[in-house]
Amino acid sequence: MNPKAFFLTLILVAASPVAVAGDKVDDHFRRGNALAQQHNWSAAAVEYRAVLEARPDFSEAHYNLANVLNAQGNRSEAMAEFRRALKLKPDYVEAQNNLGLALEAAGDLERAAIELRSAARLKPEFAEAHFNLGNLLAAKGDLNAALSEYRLALLLKPADSAVVENLAQTFEKKGEAGRSIAALRQLAQLQPNSFEVHFNLANELAGAGDLDAALMEYRLALVLRPGDAAAEDNLGYAFEEKGDLNRAIVQYRVAVKSQPGDVKAHYNLGRALEAKGSLEDALGEYRRASEIEPGNAGLKAEYERLAASLGR
Repeated sequence: MNPKAFFLTLILVAASPVAVAGDKVDDHFRRGNALAQQHNWSAAAVEYRAVLEARPDFSEAHYNLANVLNAQGNRSEAMAEFRRALKLKPDYVEAQNNLGLALEAAGDLERAAIELRSAARLKPEFAEAHFNLGNLLAAKGDLNAALSEYRLALLLKPADSAVVENLAQTFEKKGEAGRSIAALRQLAQLQPNSFEVHFNLANELAGAGDLDAALMEYRLALVLRPGDAAAEDNLGYAFEEKGDLNRAIVQYRVAVKSQPGDVKAHYNLGRALEAKGSLEDALGEYRRASEIEPGNAGLKAEYERLAASLGR
C-alpha cells in the first residue's frame, strides 16, 4: 500500500464584526481570505500585513498570514506568526496545531511533537491534533503511540477516511494483517467508489491468503478503473495462487490485450503458459517481455533458458 500523503490544511478564519474595527481593515482581511483561497499567496500576504499594520493585536490575521507564509515555504516566518497568534490568544488550538505541522515540515520532529501534544491537551476533542500527532509518531517509528492517536481521532470523527486509511497503514507496518484488513474494509464502506481502496484491500487479502475475497476486490477495482495494469496483473496472479492456471492465463491475456506494453503481464503470461506446458507460447511471451525491456538481464535469462531447452 502506498503511504498516504499528509498535508497541512489551510484554515482561514473570517473576521467578526467585534474583532475588526474599521471598514478598511475588514476589507483587507476579507480580500486576504479570498486571495488565499485562490492560492494567490503573495497577494494574500500583502492584505494580511495591511491588516496587522493597523491592528497588530489581531490574532486571526497573524494566524492566516502564518498559513500563507507556510504555503509559500517560508517556514521560519510562518512559525513566528503562529507564535504571535498564540501569544495574543493562548487557547488558539488551530495555531498550536499548525505550528506543530510547520515544525514537522521543517524537520524538527521533537518540537513538532511538543506542539501537537499541546494542541491535543488544549482541546482534547480536536481530532485534527490527534491525527497529526499520529502521523508524526508513525513517521518517527513509534507505531503503538501512533495507533493510540489515530484511535482517538477516529472516536471523534468516526467517518474520517484519512484516519481510517492511516490506521490501516500503521497496522500493516506492524505486520498486523488482520487489523489492517478490518480497517481497509471500513474504509471501503466510507469510499465505495475508490479504486485505490479496493485495490489495496485486495492486495492485503491476497497477502493474507484470502484469495477468494481478494479476487472479488480486484474485480471491484477493475470495474472502477477498467484496464488498470496492476489490477489486471494481480487478478491473474491471484487465480494462479489458487491453482487455477486456466483462468490465470485468460486473465493475463486480458492484461496483455489492455496493456500491450506491460512487461509484467507478458512475463506472467509466459510463466503461466510454461507451467501449463505451452512452451512455444511461453517462449513468445518471454521474448515480447524482453523486447519491451531489452536491458532487463533477468527477462533475457528467462528467454534464453527456455529457448535452450527447446533447442533454439
